[in-house]
Amino acid sequence: MSEVQARILFVDDEVAILDGLRDLLRKERRRWEMVFAVGGAEALEELARRPFDVVVSDMRMPGIDGAQLLTTVQALYPSVARIVLTGHADRDAAMRVLPVAHQFLTKPCDAGALRVAIERTQALHALLASQEIRDIVGRLHSLPSVPKTYLALTEAARDPNKGLSDLTAIVQRDPAMSTKVLQIVNSAYFGGVQRIAAIPQAVMHLGIELLKGLALTGNVFATLGRSPIEGFSLEGLQQRSLESACLAKRFVDDPRQAEEAFTAGLVHDVGQIVIAMGLPKRYQEILREARQSRRTLHVVELEQLGVTHAEVGAYLLGVWGLPFSIIESVAYHHRPSALGDGPCGTLAALHAADVLVDPPVAGVEAELDLAFFDRVGMRDHLPAWRRLADEARGRAA
Repeated sequence: MSEVQARILFVDDEVAILDGLRDLLRKERRRWEMVFAVGGAEALEELARRPFDVVVSDMRMPGIDGAQLLTTVQALYPSVARIVLTGHADRDAAMRVLPVAHQFLTKPCDAGALRVAIERTQALHALLASQEIRDIVGRLHSLPSVPKTYLALTEAARDPNKGLSDLTAIVQRDPAMSTKVLQIVNSAYFGGVQRIAAIPQAVMHLGIELLKGLALTGNVFATLGRSPIEGFSLEGLQQRSLESACLAKRFVDDPRQAEEAFTAGLVHDVGQIVIAMGLPKRYQEILREARQSRRTLHVVELEQLGVTHAEVGAYLLGVWGLPFSIIESVAYHHRPSALGDGPCGTLAALHAADVLVDPPVAGVEAELDLAFFDRVGMRDHLPAWRRLADEARGRAA
């Protein structure tokens, strides 16, 4: 018998639903230890009895419903991945569970879709080896957004003369909001089977009413009044992310992939926000060490934390259900050679853009991974990309 790789807790108030899930996933018994709890109270008893990797819960249950259960799981067991499995199209209930659910799946759910969701979560747990960082990510309701951006979106949402294009323009200026919108639109509960990687498409798919609701709900789009640590600027990170996104988009000829590259650029450094919010004192030391030793930020992060903001960001985006092309690009944007064979266009554009914009630590510049560009046959693109970066820097000046 193969070694059990994951412990999965399934929660529903209907025994017949749990029996159906047990039959549906019968083939996974060799790989997963699966426990089936009837209702939220029994689920909490199981969680207190043994550790679990993933909780898959129904939304509507008597007593302790899905939102209450997952809120408790987030508080007590923050490293456990939280998946909602529901057949009810109740927007009010969905808004309650949004801050505490990592992924949404709809009933009826076939074995393949459920297996992929669980396995993807497990793979991302393996990617991020630090239990401390997993706990930090698990406790987050949402990434902080700079106040002026939040206020701009709120004001636009209240203005009857503003439309989707106005809201899209605001969302695209902020990596935290962009990430949350993509999480929501790519959840099976709100979206379809096709992954959406472009912000305009995501905003259009969600619709103005839902976007207004999200904009006016503080527990979804959190704000940050001031920088949590000395030397870390949320607005500076936002500006650099925008510059990287615009450059990455210009590096790609195919329009669809260009939008994906833009999105990847916009969210590629969200891991910095997670670490800064969760470990402010340690991150302040990391920033100081990077400046004094004149080494790149991700090198010092790896040395002191055992993980970099790239992996932290990829983990967060992954459990939120963003497209894998973006997750991979974020995870490997500092070390693209570590990615195996396969499509690498978005990663190449993002890695180059990240290197060619002004560095996050002044005077400490990263280097292009030329071996990667040689391997994927894209080294001849670099001279033109450098010119585009120089042009953009000149316009900004």
